[in-house]
Amino acid sequence: MKTVGEILKQTREEKGISLGEVEKLTKIRIKYLEAIENNDFSKISQATTTQGFIRNYASILDLNPQTILAIFRRDFVENEKGQIIPRGMMASLDKPKFSWNPTKTIFLGLTTFLVVFLGFWFIQYLNYLSSPKIEIAFPPEGEIFNRKEIEILGKTDKDASLYINGEIVNLNPKGEFRKKIILKDGENELVFEAVSRQGKKTKLTRTINFLH
Repeated sequence: MKTVGEILKQTREEKGISLGEVEKLTKIRIKYLEAIENNDFSKISQATTTQGFIRNYASILDLNPQTILAIFRRDFVENEKGQIIPRGMMASLDKPKFSWNPTKTIFLGLTTFLVVFLGFWFIQYLNYLSSPKIEIAFPPEGEIFNRKEIEILGKTDKDASLYINGEIVNLNPKGEFRKKIILKDGENELVFEAVSRQGKKTKLTRTINFLH
């Protein structure tokens, strides 16, 4: 479908009328007439002025002004600032930036499930490859005791095997452990070693002292 500018220009050329002649008849400056023919209404300050120019232009070409204006309004619209812009542009501006529908809900749900699922197995894979952790809750490094027997408390991976000074220690289902040991006079070195099912090892040493 032809635009209002194309219709006016084609009709003018078919009648052999120059823009200069149209300017004299309508008192509309040539730059505005060219803007109308090119559908470039940004060069005309107001929407009401634009429609007035189109009406006068159509009249001197023996075109029905109301029909031409209807075509103009079909393709163009006035925005909040009084500027003439293509109607499609206004529709895109008026369209909500974000809309929700059941398809998006399903997609979001599946995406969330997939991310959680893959994330879980990725963490499991990292744990599979990594060495087990050892946390010693008691005794602290460098502690001095005046009693010979103490109880060691700590935690490691629940699937690991834990050794203290080469002796295996029982773990509860959470990987926690406690073991009583007898200290020797002076400095005592505690060597903790955790071994995963894959053979990955973590070694930790803690030094304490017994003075009686």
